[in-house]
Amino acid sequence: MSFDLAIDTEPEVAGPEGDFPPGTILVERYQVLQVLGRGGMGSVYLAEHVEVGRKVAIKVLLPQWSQTESIVRRFRAEARTASTIGHPNIVQVFDAGTLPDRRLFLVMEHLAGRDLEAELIENTCVEIRRACTIMRQIALALGAGHRAGIVHRDLKPSNIMLVPMPDGEAVKVLDFGIAANSGLIVAGAERITSPGSLMGTPEYMAPEQATNMPARPTFDVYAMGVMLFEMLTGDIPFSASNAFELLAFKLNRPAPSIETRRAGLPPALVRLISDCLTIDAADRPADGDAVAARLEPILQELRTRRTMATNPGVEAISLQPTLTAMRASASMAGAKPTPGTTLVPTRREAPAYRAASVALALLAALGLGLVVWLLRAGPEPTPPPPELAAVVPPAAVEPAPVPKDSSPPPPAIAPPVEPTVEPPPPPTEPGPPPEATTARPNPKTSARPGGDAHLAPRCQRVRTSAEDARRSQRWAILRDYSRQRECWASSAEARKLETKALMELGDFTGCMSVGKGLKDQEAQGWLKLCQKRVGG
Repeated sequence: MSFDLAIDTEPEVAGPEGDFPPGTILVERYQVLQVLGRGGMGSVYLAEHVEVGRKVAIKVLLPQWSQTESIVRRFRAEARTASTIGHPNIVQVFDAGTLPDRRLFLVMEHLAGRDLEAELIENTCVEIRRACTIMRQIALALGAGHRAGIVHRDLKPSNIMLVPMPDGEAVKVLDFGIAANSGLIVAGAERITSPGSLMGTPEYMAPEQATNMPARPTFDVYAMGVMLFEMLTGDIPFSASNAFELLAFKLNRPAPSIETRRAGLPPALVRLISDCLTIDAADRPADGDAVAARLEPILQELRTRRTMATNPGVEAISLQPTLTAMRASASMAGAKPTPGTTLVPTRREAPAYRAASVALALLAALGLGLVVWLLRAGPEPTPPPPELAAVVPPAAVEPAPVPKDSSPPPPAIAPPVEPTVEPPPPPTEPGPPPEATTARPNPKTSARPGGDAHLAPRCQRVRTSAEDARRSQRWAILRDYSRQRECWASSAEARKLETKALMELGDFTGCMSVGKGLKDQEAQGWLKLCQKRVGG
């Protein structure tokens, strides 16, 4: 399971004894500002470096876990892994060590944002271009790790932080606590995890990951495919009543095409997701760099589509009125276009031609007034000068008599007229009244604690899986499902399940921390047992 300390941030859950109050100075350089979260293995604090003023996040393990050899190895691996890769899309680790009371601590950059899981709970889906942009940054981060021989193994939305920036959105990959060095594993070095244990989150795990196969970059590629699928559809490809059934589905059934859940996606994106989710790892993109390379042309296509939609080309605009004005202006000036020249105005030039059309219309009106005055002035009006005749509409005046021995006057040129837009005809049938149009309900929009989140299909699956885990005594799975607080009708209900799971897993201090304040009689019994074990 994921080694994540920042799990429970509910204010009513008091911290275990030994929490550092605000103002505490750790290792002579970090001043604690507040508690960001608590979990069964420790706490996370917001702190500030006393010398440079930089805000940081500090993970501190509980004493009993700081003495557990496997946990110590995993904790130190997280610090080494993030520092070894050193990629801008991976959370930075600044410091690590041991406190005077022998508790381990880890100092990381503080990220002012929210994780992708919270984004999906609120908005259900992510816009296509943004989803591809987020995944490309994830792929680049994992690609850097894969080049260093490091596989994340627990990629999921809660391990992806979205950080607003002045020029866009930064993506940070978190929690390399169970990352594996594939080079070391191949060489036969000691594993961080124990044989037979499931390390990862079943919904995002590759099929072969359940077989205890050595870690490969294709583990992370599969997880990227699941996350892209979820961002674009609001749901994961497979669902089942429990983790083992889910992994069995993945091993024996091909993943559904994303086109069955959402139509209209770019074909290249559909193929990429399908390739990431293949059962045979050899058919997937090789690593994070390969996924990023395939996302780049997809993003370019999406950018082109957006540009064409918001800034259409001149071929989508009717140019006939403007061309008419150009020809009329050229005729009046006595200029002829060069043979082979095409008059194609740009959108920026159009206002100038409209101004010319207005001027010509005014000149035509002036000429018409002059002709009318001349007709009234005498019985035999003289024809207007050629330059005025050129702008008078032929239907406006009667043609002057032409002597037999004279040549006919030049034909008049009609002035350009601004195109008129006729109003659209009224609808033949009235549309439905406003109240007849109703919005389609969004299953995740209200997915917040205290709302209707627990009624969403995903949360129903979470509760079903948690109940099955409790019946089959798979306590680690029950613990993880109970921590998805938004999927329960009340915080107390979820905390009771987590308290039970922590007690059965031997995390007695975490059991007391999570269960403190519960009034349920059964939970009170568990708390007394945990207190006794801690005291013993």
